[in-house]
Amino acid sequence: MSSKRTRSVLFVCTGNLCRSPMAEVILKDRIQKQGLKGIQVSSAGTWGLEGEPAAKHAIRVCADRGIDLSGHVARRLTREMVEESDLLLAMEMEHFQLVLDLEPEAFSKTRMLSSYGVKQSRIDPPIRDPYGRPKKAYVSCFEELARYIDALVEDLASETEDAE
Repeated sequence: MSSKRTRSVLFVCTGNLCRSPMAEVILKDRIQKQGLKGIQVSSAGTWGLEGEPAAKHAIRVCADRGIDLSGHVARRLTREMVEESDLLLAMEMEHFQLVLDLEPEAFSKTRMLSSYGVKQSRIDPPIRDPYGRPKKAYVSCFEELARYIDALVEDLASETEDAE
């Protein structure tokens, strides 16, 4: 019997209504398609609107790409979530800092999502919040998230291979 440990990834944004829920379901979709095992994915907001559904445009944009976000329920980031996660991925530097405010020891496992797949920049750009904007802003956000997540999946896949 293998003693592989499940790895947990937590996406963090502001309200847990757009960016982090979309990132969560995109990563779950990519993991399933790649056949990767032992990775749990979730999301939370630094100002999470506890119990709210994802934004309507976020649900529609994901559905247009064959990904179901309709069952999402927003939740607020807690210290326990930070402690229990192996990798925390922030959408903006403010989110990164708020993770560390909850648990300073989380520095080594917290990154900007935009740090994946970006080699030419010294600064990881924020992923702009589409909340309250037209559907095309959600499409743009989805595409940006998907690019970074595709690079993240490559890293996760190589870590999974190394662990075997």
